[in-house]
Amino acid sequence: MDLTAIEPIIEQIIKDSLSANVYQYGKNKNLTNRVATGNLRNSVKAKVQPNRQGIQVVQITYLGGKTMNQEGVYAYWLANDRGPNRSGSKFANIGAIEEWIKNKKSFRTRDFKTGQFLPKNEKNIKKAAFAIARSIGKFGFKNRPQNFVEISIDKIKNNPQIIEIIGKEVMGDLLKQIEGL
Repeated sequence: MDLTAIEPIIEQIIKDSLSANVYQYGKNKNLTNRVATGNLRNSVKAKVQPNRQGIQVVQITYLGGKTMNQEGVYAYWLANDRGPNRSGSKFANIGAIEEWIKNKKSFRTRDFKTGQFLPKNEKNIKKAAFAIARSIGKFGFKNRPQNFVEISIDKIKNNPQIIEIIGKEVMGDLLKQIEGL
């Protein structure tokens, strides 16, 4: 059975799920997406390959071959909530948060006293990253409303193209088995 035809379909579903406008943002509660740089979204790869039992499975990799099970992968934290830091360190990765703030065009900080927006300079980015890291370290991170893996799985299960491809492959294998009898 050759299921390589579903690889690009699954990749596109995951990329669309990562780009979905699901987060409320701003005073008017407009929906925004979860993409800052697009590195994660653009690195998604799906590969159909046999497992140890010979059953074909789809393996999804991100950012140069990492899988979702690796805690260091950003996709892991997007899919799994991050609890408060119990390792003794109070903070999340401040450098990564600074990079996210620099790349996120819609991220702006305000002056508490005047309410005016502050310029996006190194000093203000460091202050905001420190506050975010401290908050994540103290309270954790909840992925609201739903993580992209659950959204992708729902879309993949109901995708008519995938159902058709799998159905044709199964029917072809079944006919080969019947002919072999």
